[in-house]
Amino acid sequence: MNVSLFNRRKLASCALQAGFALGALLLSLPSIAAENETELHYSVYVGGLYLGGIDARVSQSDNQYKIVSTAATNEAFNWAINWIAEGETEGLIGLDKFFPRQHQHKSTWNSNVRVVTLDYAKSGTVSVQKTGSRPEPPDKYTPVDPASLTNSIDPMTAILAVTKRLEKGEDCNVKLPIFDGHRRYDAILTEKPPRVFKPSRYSVFEGAAIGCKIDIVRKGGFLADPTYERKPGQELVVWAGSPVDGGKIVPVRMQVETPFGAMELHLDSYRDGSYQLVKSDAK
Repeated sequence: MNVSLFNRRKLASCALQAGFALGALLLSLPSIAAENETELHYSVYVGGLYLGGIDARVSQSDNQYKIVSTAATNEAFNWAINWIAEGETEGLIGLDKFFPRQHQHKSTWNSNVRVVTLDYAKSGTVSVQKTGSRPEPPDKYTPVDPASLTNSIDPMTAILAVTKRLEKGEDCNVKLPIFDGHRRYDAILTEKPPRVFKPSRYSVFEGAAIGCKIDIVRKGGFLADPTYERKPGQELVVWAGSPVDGGKIVPVRMQVETPFGAMELHLDSYRDGSYQLVKSDAK
């Protein structure tokens, strides 16, 4: 793939789709012991080229959790796209369910910085604060119904909820109402047959993984005139498994087709308590 042929708008759209999908993947409270903390690093490739990486740290106790993540594009693409996203979610755990209390997302797109903060009330209502957003034409994005935000969760809490289901031996067939501060959508997950991954120079994971196909039902906040749409039959599947015996189940692989070739996500670093796996050439 010749990088000089990249169309900036399509590349940006693909990056957003990656962030959108990974936004479901971006997995410390001082009172939580270190052995309850999981650290992950993912590398993302498009058409065989390294697009960027994601760092995530998940801490949880019996009744609370915190997730911190950072995603950044490869510096080699700075001429076309320079994107850094930092996310943080804190919440409570009760009856095996996750209840976010605050989610903050800071996105730096070239020289533009946007911060969105979501606060969740016990009643399920969600308040939104945004800074750095530029004025946009009123018809550029589809409207978001404020009532649809009630009882929604952030993308980071969503993936934690799914991995918890898998750890309990349940399937991943579930619908999750998600709001990331800009877009409101339902993520409909459908379980796929298990897949065995062979050892790879890209990943620390090998063995059987559970597949979760993700379909997005757009509710509001999306471009009214999208620059890129996945074609029918182009499935977005996230594979989850435990890189070590007795370890936590985490997303280990993702693949979806884009105009520039296959976009792939690989887990290349994993630490869960005393367990640690790192590829020697991890990005």
